[in-house]
Amino acid sequence: MRVLAHVHTFNDADIIDRTVGELHRQTHPVDEILIVDNGSTDGTLERPSVKNATVLRQPENTGTSGAVARGMQYALEHDYDWVWVFDADSIPEPDALEKLLDLYAGFSPSLQEETAFLACLHYNVQDGEPRHGGLFTRRGIGNSRPLPEARHYLCHFVIWSGCLYRLAAVRQIGVPNPEYVLDWGEYEYAYRVMKANYKAFLHQDAVLRHNIRGTPSLVPTPLKLGPITLTFYELPPTRCYYTVRNTLYFTLYEVAQGRFGLLRGAVWRVRPAPGRPGLMRGAAWRVLLFTLNFLLRPSNHGAQIRACFRGIWHGVTGNIAARY
Repeated sequence: MRVLAHVHTFNDADIIDRTVGELHRQTHPVDEILIVDNGSTDGTLERPSVKNATVLRQPENTGTSGAVARGMQYALEHDYDWVWVFDADSIPEPDALEKLLDLYAGFSPSLQEETAFLACLHYNVQDGEPRHGGLFTRRGIGNSRPLPEARHYLCHFVIWSGCLYRLAAVRQIGVPNPEYVLDWGEYEYAYRVMKANYKAFLHQDAVLRHNIRGTPSLVPTPLKLGPITLTFYELPPTRCYYTVRNTLYFTLYEVAQGRFGLLRGAVWRVRPAPGRPGLMRGAAWRVLLFTLNFLLRPSNHGAQIRACFRGIWHGVTGNIAARY
């Protein structure tokens, strides 16, 4: 079976050599490494490792979703069996691909036909803790709770990085929606996988190290108000816009089918389900709490506040083609 390794990049000159190097060290070799570059300006494409890879340079920054869609299309056009997707800041253990393919080989023929993707278990280098896959439920989005002895388990979604997609399934489902740009693109595609009656599995022994720069995605800022300490988070305006817009768009137009979905519990649920994380709250409340994170500190977060309100408007009105 032919495997294409896909790496999407944007200004990753400091880490791209390490990422590509780990792909070359796989015990089950990949057949080609594809770099989908979103317009890097820091010399990413001049790094030594990139010289031996196939490069597709995007005419504009299409974000993660746009790059993944382009990479999958390339894999389809070149008759690959699998495409293994990576962020530039993720590195797999040397036996990760071998373990994923061995897992698939052990499935029955019928289960092989039902499988859309196999995922690595990723560990964020910030804390070394595993990040498990998630599930779509009637009450919203929740985390999988695998048994410790289960070496692999069913899930619906996980981050793009480390996912090995079976291209026979992709041909039936289609490629990801590039309009998501940043954030929630993996949710959108995983939801389509589920709706098409395909399955996805996470292999706990196929390990991925994610965020090798060690840069926190959310920077906590404690603020003490008398006896109470509140924790705030920092994000650039671009991420604020796409987080808010895509959260609402996904809930209203992918799941709830239009703005009448505003009346549904998946949008307005206030409290998380018992024993579930905050993601089980309705989308409207998640967006409200996210926006309040900046509204409570308006003096130096004007750009984030404007980005959030613009994202709310475009999410509710279904303007997925808008850009920040």
